[in-house]
Amino acid sequence: MNKRYIQAGIQVLIILAIGVGFVWFSSSFNKEKPPEEIVREVVKDVVRKKPSCPNTSDYFNELKSTGQIVVLAKDLKSYGANGLFTNIKRTVVKSPSSGSQIACGYLFVKAQADNRPLQQQWEHPYVKPGQFGGHLSLESTIANKEVENTTELLFNLSNMVYTEKLSSELRKADWAALLNVSDRTDFDIALNTTDPGGIINEVSIAYQCWSPETGQSTHDCRLIVE
Repeated sequence: MNKRYIQAGIQVLIILAIGVGFVWFSSSFNKEKPPEEIVREVVKDVVRKKPSCPNTSDYFNELKSTGQIVVLAKDLKSYGANGLFTNIKRTVVKSPSSGSQIACGYLFVKAQADNRPLQQQWEHPYVKPGQFGGHLSLESTIANKEVENTTELLFNLSNMVYTEKLSSELRKADWAALLNVSDRTDFDIALNTTDPGGIINEVSIAYQCWSPETGQSTHDCRLIVE
């Protein structure tokens, strides 16, 4: 009887020894990184985070004052009849390669109809870059105000909300990212109104550049109209 107990005890000790050895062997290949290395990686990720544009008119005005703005349409007479736009404008926006990219920005629209502000229940701008735009949702504006006889609208370029058709579902798109996909983006621009006196006074994009290599804001990217 004692002999069996001794043999069982020896087997238990052997199993425990194997288990301890396995844990030690595994841990030797999964040592945690030194704290200073972890800190360096975190700082590196933070530094390279793409800048974002706040939902304020002030930053739009700041970008505009530094010349980081491009006008896509000006004094465009436009309205709709029989389900079609009578004067839709195609604007080609090019982004020459510079090493920097568009981080974020704003879309500014100023429009009127028959020398009055837009009746926003059914009048709104139509802006479509490539396949990612259309009838703009005025509920997504940063600023929406009447200035004399016009309506001024400001949108965050990274959060554009639109419908492809008047009766279709709402969609969202990041137009700032879209401008980095190709060096050429075609914009279709019109005013959704049945009033023949519809005018788009201005459509423009203000933009912030950044370097993906350094994570810093820059001023060397450029959007130009062909």
